[in-house]
Amino acid sequence: MSPVALLFALASLSPADTAAASSSPAQAAPAQTATPVPQEEIDDDAYDLGTLEVVTTARRGAALGDYEPELVLDEEQIKAYGASSIEELMTLLEPVTRSSRGGSPVFLVNGRRISGFREIRGIPPEAIERTEILPEETALSYGYSADQRVVNFVLKADFRSVTMQASARRPDQGGRTMTDLESNILRISGKQRWTLDLEYERDTPLFETERNITRDGVPYDLMGNVTAPGGGEIDPALSALLGQSVTTASVGAGAAGGASLSDFGVGPRTDDLTAYRTLSPKRENSSISGSLVRDLNQTMSMTLSGELEDTSSFSYLGLPGLSLALPSASPYSPFAGDVLLHRYIDAPGALGRQTDTLSGQLGFLVDGYLGDWRWTVNGGYDRTETKTRTGRGLNDDALQAGVTAGTIDPFGDLGQLPANPFDTARSISSKSSLEGVINGTAWEGPAGSLTSTFKVGFDSQSLDSENLRFSEEQQASVFSERSLSRDRTSASGNFNLPIASRDREGLGALGDLSANLNLAYEDLSDFGGLSAYTVGLNWSPWEPVNFTASWADEQKAPSMSQLNDPTISTPNVPVYDFATGQSVNIVRIEGGNPNLSEETKRVLKFGVNLTPLKDKDLRLTANYTRTETEGSIASFPTITPELEAALPERFTRDLDGNLLSIDARPLNFQKAEQQEIRWGLNFSTAFGKPDPAAMARMNTRSGGGQRGPGGGAPTVMRVQGGPPPGGHSAGGAPSGGGMRMQSGGGRGRGGGMMPGQGRFNISLYHTYRIQDEITIRDGLPVFDLLDGAAIGARGGQSRNEVQLQMGAFKSGMGGFLNANWKESTRINGGSSPDDDLSFSDLTTVNLNLFADLSSRESLVSRYPWLKGARVSVGVENIFDQRLKVRDGLGETPLSYQPDYLDPLGRTFRISLRKILY
Repeated sequence: MSPVALLFALASLSPADTAAASSSPAQAAPAQTATPVPQEEIDDDAYDLGTLEVVTTARRGAALGDYEPELVLDEEQIKAYGASSIEELMTLLEPVTRSSRGGSPVFLVNGRRISGFREIRGIPPEAIERTEILPEETALSYGYSADQRVVNFVLKADFRSVTMQASARRPDQGGRTMTDLESNILRISGKQRWTLDLEYERDTPLFETERNITRDGVPYDLMGNVTAPGGGEIDPALSALLGQSVTTASVGAGAAGGASLSDFGVGPRTDDLTAYRTLSPKRENSSISGSLVRDLNQTMSMTLSGELEDTSSFSYLGLPGLSLALPSASPYSPFAGDVLLHRYIDAPGALGRQTDTLSGQLGFLVDGYLGDWRWTVNGGYDRTETKTRTGRGLNDDALQAGVTAGTIDPFGDLGQLPANPFDTARSISSKSSLEGVINGTAWEGPAGSLTSTFKVGFDSQSLDSENLRFSEEQQASVFSERSLSRDRTSASGNFNLPIASRDREGLGALGDLSANLNLAYEDLSDFGGLSAYTVGLNWSPWEPVNFTASWADEQKAPSMSQLNDPTISTPNVPVYDFATGQSVNIVRIEGGNPNLSEETKRVLKFGVNLTPLKDKDLRLTANYTRTETEGSIASFPTITPELEAALPERFTRDLDGNLLSIDARPLNFQKAEQQEIRWGLNFSTAFGKPDPAAMARMNTRSGGGQRGPGGGAPTVMRVQGGPPPGGHSAGGAPSGGGMRMQSGGGRGRGGGMMPGQGRFNISLYHTYRIQDEITIRDGLPVFDLLDGAAIGARGGQSRNEVQLQMGAFKSGMGGFLNANWKESTRINGGSSPDDDLSFSDLTTVNLNLFADLSSRESLVSRYPWLKGARVSVGVENIFDQRLKVRDGLGETPLSYQPDYLDPLGRTFRISLRKILY
């Protein structure tokens, strides 16, 4: 480019932009201008001057730190997912946001912290300019822990919409309908933003009778079955009447009010074993949330957010079953000897469970600048109240006493008999927090700036729980209550030191090399001091390749809920008992465990990112992770002989060895060790031919020059340096002023999507687990979850797992496919191979198709109300695949029936969405 052309380009910029092109961050501090230059005005915005395009190397809203995003989705790529909100988009992005260290992702907006996910979850994807997914090490630069990936949403600078959506889901087999109504209002104007979300969900119950569920055991029935107390023949006279020896007799309709032998038939009759048992509960949920982002002055902004949510659910746990001794002397007995009557009582509410949860959250965030240091202060208050009411059936003793005395007809209507008192549990949890974070450049080194992040915080939590549980032994309700509070003070520092830079002299031959150190300490009122540190290296020997290595050592206390949740007993829970080789119904006890201790986790991670093709948006990633956890806190594993031998106090059996209950509250393992390799690729490309007419219209609207064939590739002038970003922008531009000229398209890796073209995305990840072992106690055998041990009801840990995502979008039409495959596993059941359980591999495929009706101009011209409308249909688990479980004899245990493990199976969804701009 000639000097004249360069001067013409600079003259075309605003004064603020000119300052950005000639000043370092320190020189362009707010002292020189009354208002810091918003980075939205200088980043990524192309000034189209024929063949001249001006951009900057620091992208608007980029995240802090030296780590490159592992995946960047632009506006068109996001459309290929067909998501209706950020919350739905995050569900679809789960494979690429999953951390091998176990933490859930943290979220940024325009490269800055937010007050909570509620602030953004209802925002429509149309408001997103791009989405960046960054490695766990980036979280340290924002004061978060090193086990969380970072998702950065860069929103459009000017956007407004009202979105309404109605969705319905229903399984292929029927039985349950799930409906959802949502509404979102969003306004974005520069650095100002506000949003309001309303949502209502309703799910109908799904009963066992609506699925292929089989139960066995005592022959219960609504009318009843009769047996002899010690087994064998009930009554010779009944056998003679029915012409065969009768050991089980079914009760007839005429038995009530005075039975005769003719009212009984050959049994058993077991038509009601699955009556009033829900596989999925009835559920209702209502929520309202909103956020407001505003500037306080020229360098400070504030965010306020809040949410209120009410959830109610009701589960049917079956009908109360009774075994009553009917003496021969009873006026209601036609039998010569004593008999037993096994009967369900038509009182479904007697074993129902009602759960009500009301939660509220308030949050605030204030951020600004001190020179070129960015600071953030955020805090909030959360409160959740949960009430649970569980029926304990009818009063067996009172009923038996009446039958023995001859005052109650056991064959009559027993539904009005007194019930046992309900078990009730109530918990109230609250948390108030305040946290301050500041980050910036401490000093300039030969290879770049030492950036630092410091965080201090304080929070106070409390959890009060109370229980009223019916005791069979005492035949009375027993009340208990617990209260736990925790004050936590924390501090951390993160330091990122560039060692070498390919743009600098000296060690530039090494490429870009930086080191990271994070130190953290927290003091808990109930656990004392806990520390953590992380060290890491980030090396890019040349631009397409990036290597990372990190070591983390952290102590973690159990959560308040793990310690102090109220104790809840759930009857009629089906489990497989390896000791007897049978599926049985037990009482499962859940809640908090006050005896939990802290855990210490050490994580070693190596990673590599490769972008091999300059003209293609292709990124390859691979990570090796080794995790060792001492005192690992975990939920109670599935029942195995090894586990019962290690923790016999958690199992309750009767004198005959029948399993009655298990205590499934969380516990500490002595040690847990995992090693895995996760690698994959992300690829995106435009397809189809551009539409010249649409391109002409776009250039006319933008005032740009010719860019079609023969127009020549634009020249890109990249402006480095500039003032620190104001308001909501991300970290400052690279230090050191200067300009760099570059020829080419300048539209990012893989090129842009031109009008008339479509976009195709594919993501493929494979996880190979090298080791997954648990030691429950010293001196006990090691549980190898990859070789016959298990901590979950669905078997051991799959050694191999594959996740595939594909999406395509063109002319308003799109589709998204999500497929998951897990390798088969097994559980060692005992000394005999017949006791083992094998779990099949499982492949599930989900498909979502959508159509943006606004893109059909002829249709919108005829029906204007279709503008902004979109319809989508989806199928979850297209091939209706279920986990298949077999014992050594090839039989499926009753508690592992496919409809137990996946009651919904193939499920259809339709959604209608209307967005007003």
